[in-house]
Amino acid sequence: MPGRMIDLLAANAGRVTNLRRVTYVVLDEADRMFDMGFEPQVMRILGNVRPQRQTVLFSATFPRNMEALARKTLAKPVEIIVGGKSVVAPEITQIVEVRNQDTKFVRLLALLGELYADDKNEDARALIFVDRQEAADGLLRDLMHKGYPCMSIHGGKDQVDRDSTIDDFKAGVFPILIATSVAARGLDVKQLKLVVNYDAPNHLEDYVHRAGRTGRAGNTGTAVTFLTEDQERYSVDISKALKQSGQPVPEPVQKLVNSFMEKVKAGKEKASGSGFGGKGLERLDQERDAARNRERKTYKTGEEGEEEEREEKKDKKDDLFSKAASAVQATATPAPTPGVPKSIDLDGKITVHKTEKPTPTSTSTNNPLDKVGSAVADIHARLNKAGVMRSGVPIDNKGPDAGAFHATLEINDFPQKARWAVTNRTNVAKILEATGTSITTKGSFYPAGKEPQPGENPKLYILVEGDTELVVTNANAGTHAAVEGGNPCCRGQRISSPNNRQI
Repeated sequence: MPGRMIDLLAANAGRVTNLRRVTYVVLDEADRMFDMGFEPQVMRILGNVRPQRQTVLFSATFPRNMEALARKTLAKPVEIIVGGKSVVAPEITQIVEVRNQDTKFVRLLALLGELYADDKNEDARALIFVDRQEAADGLLRDLMHKGYPCMSIHGGKDQVDRDSTIDDFKAGVFPILIATSVAARGLDVKQLKLVVNYDAPNHLEDYVHRAGRTGRAGNTGTAVTFLTEDQERYSVDISKALKQSGQPVPEPVQKLVNSFMEKVKAGKEKASGSGFGGKGLERLDQERDAARNRERKTYKTGEEGEEEEREEKKDKKDDLFSKAASAVQATATPAPTPGVPKSIDLDGKITVHKTEKPTPTSTSTNNPLDKVGSAVADIHARLNKAGVMRSGVPIDNKGPDAGAFHATLEINDFPQKARWAVTNRTNVAKILEATGTSITTKGSFYPAGKEPQPGENPKLYILVEGDTELVVTNANAGTHAAVEGGNPCCRGQRISSPNNRQI
């Protein structure tokens, strides 16, 4: 989990370990990491790695929305597709059966009997997927009664127990493993010959990963899926997986697909989306409120009614403040911040420019003196180039050591304390360490009312350079914060909410 890595990085103020010397980062099952809602944690971890790193993302499935999110972590990405996206390998024989719930267990016993009846499969393994923890434990009990040694893993068991169970399964201590989708990724067992989806997967990516547990590294395998009459929604993705892998769709499955699509056209059903989908975060507030209500009922003080009235009044007051704030924001223009030049908007969008690389000058002669003369003329032209520097305007940033992206912030007209804060070595070092960018003070200081003349340096400004647009944006935001921290007129004005509470 990313949270454990963040805890290690934050332990003892970062003195336990750090990622500054890491040059190669691998994210396995990357789409699941982003799909489960871990994007902020992953970005935070990658922010601690040196910018000149190589990042590799692996996954058998990558939905489009997850792919766009994952590309944020990459610079100049190269995509390599082996076989196809979200496609079951051709070495796997896929069998999909539509049957009643009562006949599933009998059919499962028949499949296991056929598997172990052959002497060649004496050391074979079988993996059975269910959708719930209770179903896993119940199926484990039923198979044990029939004489099949097996074990189960699911999210309700400790990580140590799950690891030991998987190790025993690989070693052949027991030949059958019952699991939820927690074992659909990362499990690699060479002798795994049979995968049974006892409960059908609810989307395409889960089906591909479940079936992909067998038929690995050129070996053959069989994936059997049970569908019931009321699982029309799941039949659409399963039939799609069969078509993409070049295998025929059974007629009963096609009937379920047609029936579901007719309901979708009639508006009785909605087409299911793709991906695992992060869940649980939106329930945190509800669970917290429920816990508070339980505590009130357990420890009654006689003031529950008064507390509820206070909360209702507070909610009404917050609603009034929010409505008033939105009305003021819609009708009134924001007042300029004291001490900040009108031409510079610290609240505005940070503009990052892609650095233009110098174009080589083509010469018709190979005379070295001509090349030297051309280079000298180019240098003089750049030195003599004049103009007033404004915040966010592209500059002559074409040197050989220039970053791929850059942004600027003019600080000439800021108060002296603000200029000192943004150029202070301590503040700059914090920004450099957090973002891995380069921050340079350029230009010359001009008193108020004086403008640079042709041939003179532009006004004093900060140049931020970096390898990616993201790090330059973050570094520029840090310089804006430093300016506000050094400007006494800015302090405490831009971070207060309409009800005068500090955010």
